[in-house]
Amino acid sequence: MKRTDSTTPSATTVRPGVRAALAALLALTLGLGAAHAAAPGRDLVLPFSQMGQREAVMLKRGHSRHQFPFALRADEVASSAILKLDLAQSPMLAGRAGALEVRLNGELVSRLDPSTTAGTASRSGSHTVPIDPRLLIDQNELTVQFAEPLDCSAAESAGLWAQIAPSSTLNLVMSPLPLANDLSLLPSPFFDPRDPRRNELTLVLSPRASDATLQAAGNVASWFGALSAYRGVRIQARDRLPTGHAIVLATTEDAPPGMVLPPIAGASVTLATHPDQPHRKVLYLLGRDGEELRRAADALVRGQLPGHGSSALIDRLTEAAPRRAWEAPNWTPTHRPVRLDELVSTAALVSHDARPLEVSVPMRLPPDLFAWRERKVPIDLRVRYEARPGESAAALRVRFNGEERLNESLEPGAAGRWVDKLQRSLRGERDEALTQSARRTLRLPVAALGTQSYARLDMTLQPGVIDEASECERESRADAALDRPRSVVDGASTIDFSDAPHFLPMPDLAAFANTTHPYTRLADLAETAVVLPDQPSREDLDTFLTLMGRAGEATGLAARLVRVVRARHVGQVTDHDLIVIGSAGNQRLFADWAGAMPFRDLAAAQTSRAATPASARSAAGLSPADWTLPDSLRWIRSLWEDNERMPQETLSFRGTDPQAALVGFESPLASNRSVVGLMATTPAALSFITEALLDSTRLAQIQGHVALFDESGRITPYSAEPTYASGNLSWVSWIRWKLSDRPVLMWAVLMLGILVLSAVIYLLLQRHAMRRHAGAST
Repeated sequence: MKRTDSTTPSATTVRPGVRAALAALLALTLGLGAAHAAAPGRDLVLPFSQMGQREAVMLKRGHSRHQFPFALRADEVASSAILKLDLAQSPMLAGRAGALEVRLNGELVSRLDPSTTAGTASRSGSHTVPIDPRLLIDQNELTVQFAEPLDCSAAESAGLWAQIAPSSTLNLVMSPLPLANDLSLLPSPFFDPRDPRRNELTLVLSPRASDATLQAAGNVASWFGALSAYRGVRIQARDRLPTGHAIVLATTEDAPPGMVLPPIAGASVTLATHPDQPHRKVLYLLGRDGEELRRAADALVRGQLPGHGSSALIDRLTEAAPRRAWEAPNWTPTHRPVRLDELVSTAALVSHDARPLEVSVPMRLPPDLFAWRERKVPIDLRVRYEARPGESAAALRVRFNGEERLNESLEPGAAGRWVDKLQRSLRGERDEALTQSARRTLRLPVAALGTQSYARLDMTLQPGVIDEASECERESRADAALDRPRSVVDGASTIDFSDAPHFLPMPDLAAFANTTHPYTRLADLAETAVVLPDQPSREDLDTFLTLMGRAGEATGLAARLVRVVRARHVGQVTDHDLIVIGSAGNQRLFADWAGAMPFRDLAAAQTSRAATPASARSAAGLSPADWTLPDSLRWIRSLWEDNERMPQETLSFRGTDPQAALVGFESPLASNRSVVGLMATTPAALSFITEALLDSTRLAQIQGHVALFDESGRITPYSAEPTYASGNLSWVSWIRWKLSDRPVLMWAVLMLGILVLSAVIYLLLQRHAMRRHAGAST
């Protein structure tokens, strides 16, 4: 059995030749052809904006062709393809027949006649181009170009142009393609990296699944979350096979009712055809007990399955190294300078033509980088570019999270050019095309990072004014000069977050919503436990699996070490950060821990206050808002309480209407441990939370200590004073931070310090005076 150290195996790619052979066999073989015809197809619309074209593309002298890459799922084949091309053209081009042509994977598809397009009065319109679907493979490249080379020296060539609108689309009809029962195809068909849609996944479990089974299910769910990345994944638990693809987790004593399973001889992984849907697959993760089932799931997510075959028996697995804090594959390292070529491919940092080099460097950061005061993030940026004829100077523009940080000319002068040439010579760079270079250092405030996790560094390098005639002549030459880089952002450029400590006042639901913080501090969730009701509903399990998918999406790693317990066994995980899931009536911890929550049902809060003396409430960590002060003394609260925050007694959570709440608070079982509760009036209302977590437009509304969700989709966040913190600060920084937004308390401490210092000086002077007096008397 093949074993590797990889924790997240890459998706298997079906070779184009194999795909073409399968498609041909599907069309020619009578039996398979009938099955294929009976299988329902789906419409797939690929807008050009999904192929990397966010703005209109101009074809003109010096840029006579443009490529649009796209990919198709490995388990589908196109039965129809139609290109809808929205064009605008110059008046001179409108009179030329067949001036533009469309190619797919190098093959000529059609020659376009701009003069016959619809709407010629405005010299713009739409082409409908049928495409032979047999030309489509897994990885495709659609090219639109001028049919004939332009005469670079002719003045009329400057007036020939065509503009391709991003509203253009490629319309496909996709039909299922039968796949072999081969484990080497995993994670396909359950996930395909070529499919940009949200991934939908069904896990089939026993309705009375054990904690071990649920832990294995969470491991698998988080792995698919890591694979799905930006697409997101919605995972549901069912007790019978759906009509689509499914993953079954079962043991000898813990199996879905009425389901026929493959023989269970130990920890095993089996890929089989769906018993009722010949175009669908079922992945069976099986074991004789919970430990073997967890081993089978672990072998899947760690990529330790055989390279071929429909089934594998997992005898043993090598131990995986424990993860260090803030060490997740998806996160930009924060303990050292990071090179840009670690964050994006080298090809993305290079331009081979005269257009401005646009580089976007996406980063995902831990949300607990302490953004306060003088903390800075240094960026050492190096660029190289080709000198242009004339007096035009190159320019560099840098934006961070959409805010401009640098926009200046790059004219180094004679001395600078000599130093750059010497440095490139010492580095062994001999590319004479890049005759200029520049280096800039930026220092960004850590506060610019925010707590949204995602960050983006955008750079635009404009080497100078483009001479279209020169570029046209260069483009028409078929020599090695075309492959030389024209503009480069050096991959050795660095960005360094190591000066920012990890510290975040808690609770912070924005950090939880974006990165499942603080649970993902350890990427394998080694210190996380999910507490389910003693009798979890299907909606409880759906919520749990979706949260595990979110955690995997944040870290890029499976949550292999997450614990799953029932409410009655919560005492077993006192040293863990907890995620508590449930609804009214089935999760008793919400009632037991009402005194620790920043949000409580009014009836429970009133009962708790009536039964608990003030000293006990203070020890339990209840907000100062619970303390009653005379009107004349309420200003005292401003020493510790933010007046802009809503008093917590005004919040209510009643059971008459469907609603849900996301609640963050410190664990009643251990200090500095976190609890996030997902609670709802009915089990179905839990979907209000998971739907919001999967909706990027609504995600930003989740913040503070409490977020309320109703069936209309509205999210209402509430904040109170932080009660604890995640991470560490030096004691000096901690004191300065605590006093920074409490001026009255700061002055009180300062005055107290002055009094103490004055008393010490007074005592020292008195002692000195007494000694002098004693010496004088002798």
